[in-house]
Amino acid sequence: MTEKTVFMKVEEQNLANSMGSGTLEVLATPAVVALMEYAASSLAAELLGDDTLTTVGTMISIEHTAATPLGADVTATAKLVRQDGRSFHFEVSAADKKGEIAHGTHTRVSVRAKSFQKKTDAKFNKYRYVLFDLDGTVSRSAEGIRASLEYAIKQLDVPMPNLDDYTLYIGPPLIDTFKNLVGLDDERAEIGAHLYRSYYNKRGKLLNHAYDGIEALLQKLKAEGYLLAVCTSKYEPFAEEILHILELHQYFDAVCGSNIDGSRKDKCDLIPYAVETLGGNFERDRAKTVMLGDTWFDARGAAQSGVDFIGVRYGYGDEQAMRNEGAAVFADTPADIETLLKA
Repeated sequence: MTEKTVFMKVEEQNLANSMGSGTLEVLATPAVVALMEYAASSLAAELLGDDTLTTVGTMISIEHTAATPLGADVTATAKLVRQDGRSFHFEVSAADKKGEIAHGTHTRVSVRAKSFQKKTDAKFNKYRYVLFDLDGTVSRSAEGIRASLEYAIKQLDVPMPNLDDYTLYIGPPLIDTFKNLVGLDDERAEIGAHLYRSYYNKRGKLLNHAYDGIEALLQKLKAEGYLLAVCTSKYEPFAEEILHILELHQYFDAVCGSNIDGSRKDKCDLIPYAVETLGGNFERDRAKTVMLGDTWFDARGAAQSGVDFIGVRYGYGDEQAMRNEGAAVFADTPADIETLLKA
């Protein structure tokens, strides 16, 4: 086949779609051009006969011979003139019942479909940098965190606080937990953090499990061209190890956490660090960055950094506490996140 004909009634909605608007009222010429291009792309796809390839337009030249009113029945035809390797050259034309509307030429070139789609998705996605909190967003980690905290408190021989409320210690920096929840001074809090990390490194980290649906989400986002990072107050080497335990490490372009001395523990410090680690410029790329998390600590860090935030309800945090920090968008499941990123 070297010729392809397609049909369309030029209605307002067709026209609006071709112009990217739901209410635009103008002559139907743009819709007719789109129809001719569709005829060429359809014919090129049939000529390729290879679903790993697709064709993209490189040049179109159209001469209009008549305006087309809304409501007209239009026929568009693409005819192959020649093929040069991966390039297809077409003559295209369109007509309604009164006669010719437009004619011209169109060139398309074949490219790798998946590669092209990935680049296209990355270009048109609202966000480029997607930052994930770890505990309560990617990993169900409460069991290991609580066990490690209990061990450290027992070793310190101080009263054991009620640890039933996970929001008190999952999310905030570890040093802050020992100061605020356990009531230790700076020196004893440092000792507590050391004891915690020692136990967590041996046993606690092994009690991590990925949330249902999180791997499928990461696969989709990665395929669509997003740059993904873990952005956690957890000690960075521990975060790396946990992702390997969860078998999710391959989906992340960066793993960003705190230092052993407790520095870079706040999300307002971690978020810029994560964007820069992903190759971005934070001052330039704030609008392209979104933080995902389950606690008020994540929401506050996003607000302080001036980036968007999506809260997850399936984690350990409290929704109202996140709302108090300015959060307004929430996901009930990992699958919801993909939809919200494109909203």
